Amino acid sequence: MQTKRYFILILLLISVYTQGQSFYVRAGLGAAICTTPHLAFQSTYTDNGLSGTTEVKKGGLGDGLPMVAAAGYYFTKNFGVELGVDYFYSFTYKLVSNYNGDNATRKTHGSMLAITPALVFKFDLDKFSPYARLGIMIGVLNSIITKINDIEVKDSANIQHNYDMASKLYGGIAVGVQAAVGAEYALGNRVSLFGEVNLDGISYAPKKGKYTTYTLDGADQLPTMTTYEKSWVYLKKVDGSLNNSSNEPMTFSLNNYSFANVGLIVGVKINLGK
Repeated sequence: MQTKRYFILILLLISVYTQGQSFYVRAGLGAAICTTPHLAFQSTYTDNGLSGTTEVKKGGLGDGLPMVAAAGYYFTKNFGVELGVDYFYSFTYKLVSNYNGDNATRKTHGSMLAITPALVFKFDLDKFSPYARLGIMIGVLNSIITKINDIEVKDSANIQHNYDMASKLYGGIAVGVQAAVGAEYALGNRVSLFGEVNLDGISYAPKKGKYTTYTLDGADQLPTMTTYEKSWVYLKKVDGSLNNSSNEPMTFSLNNYSFANVGLIVGVKINLGK
């Protein structure tokens, strides 16, 4: 008798489980604004640097374009899991400094490719289906690019030099969280449109850096630069008493860059059925 009850219970669970099973894929893009900008400084100095002004500006890598492609599976009508691939390209922010005629312009942007496993909760209301999603972001391909143009003036010799430099920070994995609330609108049995407010809470600490461009008055300097002059690594602990060899990269303390943002994403979802 007990065995029969267990058998009936198992059949009921299987029945509930199979009623909601379905696969889907979705893709979308949007726009996002930074939620945790850092403070940056641009300055103008005159009179041999004895007087000047400094302007505090907010900058961040969270302003940009989020793009997503994901595949999911609903175990029931209301609950499922999803595996997403999120790509984020941040807008460039610029800083300008002037020091007695020496002008430097610095432009920075970043990008992140993240794998995002998530739980999805959905509620069907006729053609509209509100949903919520909560997941973990794992940034696997991350980089921060900075381009600098520096016009340096030697007053005593009346000589002007033009430096063009570009650096890339890379390496390491970023881990954060992602949450979203949104709604789907069914266009038919298979195709739906979706719109969501997406929140990314993630930051990135690069492991390495290097110059990808370094020219002086148009002449490429990279071939003659040592490893120490053109590359560096970020460490948790830096021993300042050690002198790096010219064949080794420079060492700096770890630095964290925020990609946190809130964005609006719209796209298309295709239900593949059971």
